[in-house]
Amino acid sequence: MDISEYKDMFLAESQEYLQSLNDSLLKLEKEPDDLELVQEMFRAAHSLKGMSATMSYNDIAGLTHEMENVLDRLRGGEINLSREFADILFQSLDTLESLLARVENPKLPGVDIALQVDALKGLVSTPNGKVTVPQEEAVLETEVRIEDAILQLDEFEKEIIKEVEGTGENIYHIEVTLVNDCLLKSVRAYMVIKALENNGVVLKARPPVSDLEEENFEQSFQLLCQTDESLDSVKKNLASIAEIEKVTVSEYQESWMLEVGSERLDEGRGTEVGMREEKPFTDSSVPRVQLEEKVAEKPVRKEASSKAATKSQPAKSRPVKSHPMKSTEKTIRVETEKLDKLINLVGELVVNRTRLLETAKQGEAVEIAGAVEHLDRITADLQSAVMKLRMVPVKQVFDRFPRMVRDLSRERGKKIVLEVIGEETELDRSIVNQIGDPLVHLLRNAIDHGIEPAEARIKAGKSAEGTVRLEARHEGSYVAIEVMDDGAGLNEEKILKSALAKGVISEEEAKQFNAEDAVKLVFKSGFSTAEKVTGVSGRGVGMDAVRNIVESLSGIIDVKSKVGEGSRFIIHLPLTLAIIKAMLVRSAGEIYAIPIEAIRENLYIDSKEVKTVQKQEVISLRKEVLPLISLQERLNGQPAVRKQEIPVVVVAVGDKKFGLVVDELLGQQEIVIKSLSKVLGELKGIAGATVLGSGKVALILNISTLI
Repeated sequence: MDISEYKDMFLAESQEYLQSLNDSLLKLEKEPDDLELVQEMFRAAHSLKGMSATMSYNDIAGLTHEMENVLDRLRGGEINLSREFADILFQSLDTLESLLARVENPKLPGVDIALQVDALKGLVSTPNGKVTVPQEEAVLETEVRIEDAILQLDEFEKEIIKEVEGTGENIYHIEVTLVNDCLLKSVRAYMVIKALENNGVVLKARPPVSDLEEENFEQSFQLLCQTDESLDSVKKNLASIAEIEKVTVSEYQESWMLEVGSERLDEGRGTEVGMREEKPFTDSSVPRVQLEEKVAEKPVRKEASSKAATKSQPAKSRPVKSHPMKSTEKTIRVETEKLDKLINLVGELVVNRTRLLETAKQGEAVEIAGAVEHLDRITADLQSAVMKLRMVPVKQVFDRFPRMVRDLSRERGKKIVLEVIGEETELDRSIVNQIGDPLVHLLRNAIDHGIEPAEARIKAGKSAEGTVRLEARHEGSYVAIEVMDDGAGLNEEKILKSALAKGVISEEEAKQFNAEDAVKLVFKSGFSTAEKVTGVSGRGVGMDAVRNIVESLSGIIDVKSKVGEGSRFIIHLPLTLAIIKAMLVRSAGEIYAIPIEAIRENLYIDSKEVKTVQKQEVISLRKEVLPLISLQERLNGQPAVRKQEIPVVVVAVGDKKFGLVVDELLGQQEIVIKSLSKVLGELKGIAGATVLGSGKVALILNISTLI
């Protein structure tokens, strides 16, 4: 029987069991006597073992079988849950995640479970489960895999390169080195890959993309890219990204590759392409001499690792880093590809419904008008039902953070409690899949730089245990996600001083900043706090990248902070990115759509009401000063011809309001968002495009980036 058709369902259910095991183990650490939690873990491991055996994934079945044995002894009271016990179980879960990642993508490096199986067997055979993780040999397991250390191409990728030859496109090897104090390395790697994909395709990454996403790399990484851009253009584009120390771009040559099993590296290639001679095409964490030595040791690797499980000496080096699978939902018990196709069809139906309604209004036949109204109601109900299918709880993202906070707080030597609120709040699936990375970085910042060490907290009159809160809630037609910590907070005076020193703002601008505006400078591109200043260090580094991701989702991010009391980062996101209500306006002869969520009101003002204050046009609206921005001037750079009566759309960005001056208000309409072509790239102030009922194309404004 062909069981490949069940792979997606297997992966979805396996991820649920894996998350259940993680959650239960985290609770069990705090409540070691709760046998119901142990029983729940045993059931999850047993179910995962049975599914894996049925699908012939023997490594997964074997590892979960050993976990079953350990959990059986635990629920029988034969062994106790020690710290080492929990560490081994957590690492076993990481190994399972790597195995599942390879089921999803067979091109990923193989996973050797021997070391983890030996460690679990050691728990069963050792009284009270007192055994330490054999971490020194675990590092050897990672380093001896030549296929992991070398940026080696598989047969499919080699065929791609052969096809590219003679087409006029180029294949470049790119090595990117980040600055030493870069705290958001995964975001910088994401920005590099995104910049390359704007005009090409990334064929290979070393370390793999999964490691880049989880920051499992040192300061540099390598990429193989296919593009029609020139070498100098690629290098210039990448060098312009903040926090990059060095970029080396070279044309690909097949002679660079090292065959598996070889005990030598090709001579002379490092200096020719501008790379460091000691590390040609290798992982920056594996020196050349060490690499050659480990190749020779490869035949005895299994024997060494099997003996390692019984050792109990303290670890001398870092533990094995697993390759976690990015928690992207592939199924909602139906394939998302089918769901997306259904949503696209409904979108087309909405467009044609609008067109038909406009046509019916011009006709005289009562029967046609009645039929169109009935179609309108049916389409609205269908649209509502489909959009509900697209909504998923943010729990899918939030579930990964308790484990991350637990590991990171232990690594930093801090006591931290994570409070999670509102995890059942629903968002569009496409937003949920992309919001994970910004939240990871906000939480890491809260732990790394927000929460003070226990001694400093006690001295400040706080409890030794810090609190980080992650909360999701509905606010009107938006969902707000907040990351709060009760740490040191952001010092606006030091932020202003740093921004001035870095040239981010001028002295004249600095005089106009109040405390609330000053802390928002952490989102400015180019702002950093390389000088390790208390309360500020690291909080500004990379926040521009976090803001860029949020704004790409048509969201906005804000920060509120008080020195000594902590910080709050609030992200506002639209409920969906598929079908929205919008106000259509005309400016300079073109039609634009403004999402209703961003609009507070529409009004007409007399041109005599417009005043100029410090070179900014404003009006007085209910005793409030409202700045005016001309849509034509902002998009086209051309001054608009003002009429006596001026249409204004009042929009809000965070807690600030602006008046958007347009030529004509055309009315509300439901629109289907279409992404712009890669040829156009990202346009400031533009979120996408839509097809109107008349068949014309209108651009959709992104208010947060327009103003």
